[in-house]
Amino acid sequence: MKFFAIGILLFVSSSITRTQDMWKYFTPDDFAKRRSAVMETIGDDVAVFIGAEMPEAYIKFRQDNTFYYLTGVEVPDAALIINGKRHTSTLLVPEDIPNDIKEEARFKPGKEAAELYKVDRVVSRDQLTQSLGWTLMNAPTVYLYLAPEETAGMSPDRGYQTRMKRIGDPWDGRVPKETNFANLIKQRFPEIVVKDISSIIHRMRWVKDEKEIAVLRECGRIGALGFNEAMKITKPGVYEYQLAAACDFYYQYKGQQNPAFLPIVASGERGLTWHYNANNHPLKSGDVVLLDYAPDLAYYVTDITRTWPVNGTFDEYQSKMYECIKEARANIIAMMRPGVTYADMQAVGKAAYEKHGFGKFWFGYVGHHVGMAVHDVGPRDEPFVPGVVFNVEPIIEDKEKKIHLRLEDTVVITASGAEVLTDLTPVEVKSIKRLIDERGLFE
Repeated sequence: MKFFAIGILLFVSSSITRTQDMWKYFTPDDFAKRRSAVMETIGDDVAVFIGAEMPEAYIKFRQDNTFYYLTGVEVPDAALIINGKRHTSTLLVPEDIPNDIKEEARFKPGKEAAELYKVDRVVSRDQLTQSLGWTLMNAPTVYLYLAPEETAGMSPDRGYQTRMKRIGDPWDGRVPKETNFANLIKQRFPEIVVKDISSIIHRMRWVKDEKEIAVLRECGRIGALGFNEAMKITKPGVYEYQLAAACDFYYQYKGQQNPAFLPIVASGERGLTWHYNANNHPLKSGDVVLLDYAPDLAYYVTDITRTWPVNGTFDEYQSKMYECIKEARANIIAMMRPGVTYADMQAVGKAAYEKHGFGKFWFGYVGHHVGMAVHDVGPRDEPFVPGVVFNVEPIIEDKEKKIHLRLEDTVVITASGAEVLTDLTPVEVKSIKRLIDERGLFE
């Protein structure tokens, strides 16, 4: 009995340790709660989700955002079947998981995995056809996630753009993975009605809970402090990519799983290319440098941009432009709270531009949602509610003078106002100058 008790203790201890290794910010109950919300929405119907496949390139595997959101599973080629009528969840995972998948995420089908992931069954991915046949036999409708897959560096907007480009190319015409799966369901189960569950999942993801906000808060802190390291090494002659390297060092040291997106380090006129990422030019005195970058932490990302003078001092015109977007940023953030709309923020931003004499440069853009994707899901035409995370991103550019300035912060809506998650990196020029004067990494 003593050895049996010790064995049970070791098993429980190893399971707890494994859970902590996989989900620093979440528990299996959090993922189960989300699946229960899906069940309540679909009623007696069925929902099927397909996870990400192994990438073709030699890069780290990252699960699709929505699949991770519902399961916490980080192995490729997995599937999830949610049966609303029976109120059950079935995970299907490959028998042979590649060795380069992180060790704590690998698991085999069976009872132990079902208990760990808080699902009813974990079976082999080879049983998908059989499992779908049994599950869909008495279900009038199947819900499928038909929005683009979101893996490393992906956002829905970029996914939709890629889809349209491929479909419109007469020498391509590839059908998206999600559409192909839906077509196969329709062919093999012609009596089933197929519906898109994407909007339901997007509304769930739009409002973050306290645990999600905790991840985003830490992600914002790491991102902001990485920017400070980039500011410290700023001087004429330093290359754009070296600023990104300072961020990368700090982000990886603090445990990012991936960059949220390719770093944008644009000095001088290169700032006019909004998603410039060549990052191969030396900084010049008199120019401004724009850094737009952030880490990906536990499947959540923030988004930060700062623009500052390479030599620590804006010239007169640059200073006027900078003060404009700085005030627009501050005024927009100050009014963010539940009930505020995108149009409300636009009005505040426009007023700041007009006050500073730059009304002609205002083009109506305020920012975007942030969360599991850098351009995250969520309705833009609805008022804020607590838990919504939104980026404030005032932009001003004078194409004739070839100057582009931008400030960007990730902000979470609270019950009574808003919290800036990325404010540990400065906006005030004097504070930026103090960082530039400090000794930085590699110096």
